[in-house]
Amino acid sequence: MGQIFKILEKYKNKNFLKKSEEFKFFNKFKGLLKINSNFFDYLEIDNDFDIIKANVVIRSIINKEELDKVFEKTLIDDQNTPDSEEFSTHYNECIKDLMYINVEDAKIYIPFFNTQTNLVYYKNFNKMKEYPYLQLRKNYDSFIVNPFQTYNLDLFDSKFVNLTKLAENDTCAAYLSEELNEILIINNQGSVDNIIYLFDKFIKSPNRRNLKERATPLVEAYLNNEMNDFINILYKNNFISYLIFSKICKAKGIL
Repeated sequence: MGQIFKILEKYKNKNFLKKSEEFKFFNKFKGLLKINSNFFDYLEIDNDFDIIKANVVIRSIINKEELDKVFEKTLIDDQNTPDSEEFSTHYNECIKDLMYINVEDAKIYIPFFNTQTNLVYYKNFNKMKEYPYLQLRKNYDSFIVNPFQTYNLDLFDSKFVNLTKLAENDTCAAYLSEELNEILIINNQGSVDNIIYLFDKFIKSPNRRNLKERATPLVEAYLNNEMNDFINILYKNNFISYLIFSKICKAKGIL
């Protein structure tokens, strides 16, 4: 299927990304990725998925800053007890609107930390004054993990991204981005296998009605490796123009 995706990428409508909230968010807050050298790689954008990943890290940084503020204001005095009911109530009120990932019995507010470290932020507050966690607010390099390898598909099922899961199998899951007009095939390691760009640049008035319902059979054909069905559904469900349909068919030797 490689030729198909190369054609879809070559003739994609670049305005979808440029006009998206994802792109605007990245441009507004990308400076946060410069606060730690471990995040520098997320400044390198090669495709739409890189924007999504960078924004996950940016949102994680924002979450960490908000959580740290609560600890700094409340625990700055040694007399304050983070295990007190009063602190717990105050803390939960402060973080109630922050996004997180549900992983078993833990809420992961900072995906570039592992579950154990997130538990310190989530409920094991007393450890925040103990080594090594007392360094978390200022010097946290040694705690950083790759969020996508650590939480993989759980991360893409969370509010850290604006994606809708369409289908999955043992190795990957397909997610729809209605804003970017594309379907991302993300594997169990948290990397993207393919991006199915919808509504190529020759489609002047994209039909976005019932997008999820129309995209589901396309994804099923992809996951079942039914190439001809995949190509036909792309065209039949108005995801590509006739010109691109013809190019794909010619490349695959169908016409």
